Amino acid sequence: MKKIILKPAEENDAKFIYNLTKEKKFSKYYLGRLIAKSLKEQKDKIQKFNKLAEKDLRYYFVIMRGKEKVGIIDLYKISLQDKRFSLGYGVSEKYHKKGIAKKAVKQALKFAKKKGLYGCEAIVDPKNIASKKVLEKNGFKKIGLIKDYYFEENKYWDIELYWKTL
Repeated sequence: MKKIILKPAEENDAKFIYNLTKEKKFSKYYLGRLIAKSLKEQKDKIQKFNKLAEKDLRYYFVIMRGKEKVGIIDLYKISLQDKRFSLGYGVSEKYHKKGIAKKAVKQALKFAKKKGLYGCEAIVDPKNIASKKVLEKNGFKKIGLIKDYYFEENKYWDIELYWKTL
């Protein structure tokens, strides 16, 4: 298998990320409000996230498999005081079931630990079995179900909360 690496997202990754978030299986479990409405908006998001990375407040990566861009991984809601963060990720449909997300999450956790972070939370749609497996294989424990966590598309959405100390 080709090596999986995390590359900080750059402006020239905007088209890949924009197209990725439009994939049906990707967007199924991704909040609509997080999906850029245009390529320009996606470029602006990358620029904004990279400014936050300069302050150690967010890290936004493209998951690379060899020279191929296959997904994204995001370390966000970083609390430097509490040394914790939230984790989000997604892989293009054509790369599902290849262990890529599992390896990318493992690398992101190592990166976070080197940055001095201690705890990581991840929220998952209760129906997203594959994502829950990725987290569990990386040592996350399910904390519980939170009812009505998000309001989108004129209805409330439940999430499951996962936690891991590094």
